[in-house]
Amino acid sequence: MSTSQSEVIDISSTNTQETIYGLLRQAAEMGPGYHGRKRLAGQLEREALAAEFREHGEAPPPYLAIEPNWIERRAKLFEAGDYPDKGIVVNARDLDRLAANFDLPVPILIEHAESPLELGYLTEVSSEDGELFGVLCLTEEANALIERSGAKSLSIGLNGDLTQIREVSLVRNPRIASAQLYCDGEVQTEFIVDFGIDWRGRYESAISEGRLERVRNEVMNWVAKGRLTPAQAPYATALLAQESGVEFDGGLVPIRDLVAKLVACQPSHRMCGELAPQPAEDASALLMLPEEAAFYRKHFPDVSLETIAQKRDGRAAR
Repeated sequence: MSTSQSEVIDISSTNTQETIYGLLRQAAEMGPGYHGRKRLAGQLEREALAAEFREHGEAPPPYLAIEPNWIERRAKLFEAGDYPDKGIVVNARDLDRLAANFDLPVPILIEHAESPLELGYLTEVSSEDGELFGVLCLTEEANALIERSGAKSLSIGLNGDLTQIREVSLVRNPRIASAQLYCDGEVQTEFIVDFGIDWRGRYESAISEGRLERVRNEVMNWVAKGRLTPAQAPYATALLAQESGVEFDGGLVPIRDLVAKLVACQPSHRMCGELAPQPAEDASALLMLPEEAAFYRKHFPDVSLETIAQKRDGRAAR
């Protein structure tokens, strides 16, 4: 009986992973591409797919939330050879294996470093005569940045056993001078062996940090406008940062959308907003000492000093 239960659990886990993997392929086709396949999808369809990810406890890929015009550029990524500084020899079979193992898009970074910037993704890889080639899908902004800055060097990040491409980076110092980015200019490539560093995970973590920073800024803006109190800010931030959804009005709605609409319906409270400090009223013309004026402001805040002076002077005249 225990063996049967174990088998059921294993099968269930396998089915879940296959489902998530299928969702990732669909997301890639709606985003930068999946082995050359792309499909136009509207916002509602992308949101529905993102909701499926959340139902399975997974965060949707960052590119599912945006709809850029992807620009494809083909490049040489790597070549077979002896790399004594890395302590390895890479042959044509290694490159064939890298190409065969490549499946889902991997991010394009800058100098292998974490960044919230959405540059693009490597979506296709092929091995030809001891050289490794790929297709880079860039956002319009990233492509314009490359053209404007003259950035020409690429570097690929590999796992420790040289079987997986983790990421591709724009770098300053090239290694393989013969590489080039076809059609749009020359690109040179080097490579880095990361020995288990999850560059993709780091990239997605950086994306999450950037999203959280935008959420914090939005919440602080609401506090400044008096729509939230400072005490409510941490709770609003936590809710807005959630990627999951809840059932509402007959459908699955992202929590962040409900919070944003709730705050938009909230009337602005003057006491919660940021108020510019008012300049102290000059009491010298009223023949009041500063201490006297301070006393009246504290105990009679709704009565102007001028009114108090008139009443006081009137009493003195009698």
